[in-house]
Amino acid sequence: KKVTVGEYANALMAPVTLADTAAISLTEATHAGRLIIGPNVGQTSTWTLPTPIAGMSFHFVGPTIAAATEDTNSVVISAGSGNTLYFQGRLTFLDIDATASDVSVVGSDNDSNETITIATAGSYDITIVGISATIWMVSGYVASDTVPAFAD
Repeated sequence: KKVTVGEYANALMAPVTLADTAAISLTEATHAGRLIIGPNVGQTSTWTLPTPIAGMSFHFVGPTIAAATEDTNSVVISAGSGNTLYFQGRLTFLDIDATASDVSVVGSDNDSNETITIATAGSYDITIVGISATIWMVSGYVASDTVPAFAD
């Protein structure tokens, strides 16, 4: 059977659901350019990005939780270690346990923050795009009881 261009494109862009495990090394071949669905993690989970390439992108959404409550564990998205690969950009924080509308913006220091921690997430939608061989640009939102944290 001949494969159409549409079938080929759909196969390349099929969503990827991550496993509920403590550590996952993301790859360009399996995860880049696809929707990445984060599970309701049973422990702190670290998802490590590959070395950035300008234009390579990762789009995270989740968690896959059926209840109306947030995930009780944390997800850490890591650019690497040693402060040579890092994040630039900001995330919008939507405080889901606030008594009034509470929205703020949190961001990287733009020169060394290599992790983003998402604690007790109710929902997140984060896009990360390589803008050089060392820098990932991040944008999106996190709805949670806890402010997402950028760190070295």
